[in-house]
Amino acid sequence: MKYFHSFLFVSFVSFAAFSQSNFELGFLPKVILSKKLSDKTKWVNSLESRTILYEDEFQFSHNLIDVSSIISLKAGLNQSFNFGTIIRFRDQETIYRTFQHFNFISQFSSLKLGHRIAFEQFYQSKKQTTFRTRYQISVEKPLNGERVDVKEFYLKVGNEYLYNFENNLEVRFIPYLGFRASKNDRIEVGFDYRVSEFIENNTSNNLWFRTTWYINLD
Repeated sequence: MKYFHSFLFVSFVSFAAFSQSNFELGFLPKVILSKKLSDKTKWVNSLESRTILYEDEFQFSHNLIDVSSIISLKAGLNQSFNFGTIIRFRDQETIYRTFQHFNFISQFSSLKLGHRIAFEQFYQSKKQTTFRTRYQISVEKPLNGERVDVKEFYLKVGNEYLYNFENNLEVRFIPYLGFRASKNDRIEVGFDYRVSEFIENNTSNNLWFRTTWYINLD
C-alpha cells in the first residue's frame, strides 16, 4: 500500500505541474451491470454521475448523468468488439453518443496488459455531428500472488489519448486500486486526471475522484 500511495502522490504532482490554468475538481461514481447472453455475447449497462467540487471556486453542484448500454462480442481468446450507446443528460441538454471498441488483452505472468481502440460519434440537436477517436492502454497487477482472488486487492493503471478531429487532444492518466469483493462483484477507487486543449495553448486540467462498482448478474 505504501508504494501505491507514493505512486499516486508523485503522479499527481507531476501532472499538476503541466499548467496553472483552468482547473476543475470533482467526483465520478459509476455502477456497471453485466449479463452474459451467450458464450460469446455479453450485455453491459452502466450509470455514471458527475459532481463538481471546484471550478474557479469551491462548490457542490451536480453536473451530468451518463446512461450507457453495450453489446460485447467475443472475437477470440483475448479479443472483443463493443458496440453501444451513451445518453448524456447535462443541464437542459441531451447528448447522444454511439461508439465502437476493439479490445485485446495480453497476459504476462501476473501482469495483464490491455488495449482499447475506439471510435465515437456525438449527436446534439441544432449541432453538427462530431467524431472522436481514442486509444487506451492499461496494466493490471494483483497485490498478492499471480491472480486476483476473492477478498484480494489489485492495482490498475491506465493511460488514454482522445482526439476529436477539431484540433483538440485530451490525455488521461487513471490509477486505480481495486478489490474483488465476491465472485460476481468488484470495486475500484482512484483518480482520473485529464489534461486537454494544450494544442491551442489554453490548457484545461480536470481531476476526478472515481469509484466504480462492477456487478456481474450471471
